[in-house]
Amino acid sequence: MTDQPTKSTSDKFHTTLSFVSLRGGGQTAKLLLNRPDHANAFSAQMMDEITAHVVTLKAATDVRVLVVTGAGKHFSAGADLAWMQASAKLSLAENLKDAERLRSMFEALASLDIPKIAAIRGAVYGGAVGLVACCDFAVAHPSAKFCLSEAKLGLLPAVIAPYLLRKIKIGQLRRLALSGLIFNASDAKEFGLLEVISGPQDGPSSDDLELAVNTEINALLACGPQAQKAIIQLLEGLRSKGNPQGDETIQAISKARTGAEGQAGLGSFFSKTPPPWTRSLN
Repeated sequence: MTDQPTKSTSDKFHTTLSFVSLRGGGQTAKLLLNRPDHANAFSAQMMDEITAHVVTLKAATDVRVLVVTGAGKHFSAGADLAWMQASAKLSLAENLKDAERLRSMFEALASLDIPKIAAIRGAVYGGAVGLVACCDFAVAHPSAKFCLSEAKLGLLPAVIAPYLLRKIKIGQLRRLALSGLIFNASDAKEFGLLEVISGPQDGPSSDDLELAVNTEINALLACGPQAQKAIIQLLEGLRSKGNPQGDETIQAISKARTGAEGQAGLGSFFSKTPPPWTRSLN
């Protein structure tokens, strides 16, 4: 690993490690997988860098939206072949340590309590599907292709399974994981992995995708950042308990109504003025 990431509470920062960069400005940040010559496949170093960047983001209190995307033609081809070859030669104890690195990366991203958008083009294979599932929602160009390819190698999508279960319908998840079938963006949306498909099939992938992502970002920036954090925390807490009704729901709305942001939002609504947090992309 080269440079060490630096904490930032300014609204502009740019931190680049060997294979992943974190760029920010105007209260948005982009986590860019930057190994285009290897289809942004995960290496051990790349996983450590993603985790380090997310730690930086957790300290950057002014960042309101994170976009996770890949450089070049593909989002990510999943695990790097050299890394997989090396893992095949490790002992069980060494593999457990190596798998912990993978789990740490996914957990860091999944637990980040700001809105996270996966912006997808090209291939999304293996562990990269898990990275998408760790985001709050995903936007893809219609030409994107997805695959849970582990079973074809005699492996299984174990570490990403908890995140996949939060998104993909269980019957389809079983089918996709057991068969290793390649599926397209329309299928991914139907299955629950993907929420938005950008412009037409024959449109320019980069421009159409960027426009669709920017539309989502502007919608997010029009809402209260503390409310968004509370929504993410509430939904995750309810999901982990099986989605019961309970005290946390009435506590959450009561705190929001009496908190500074809720009071400002209600006041702005009744006075017909923009709330203080409203921003938009230039």
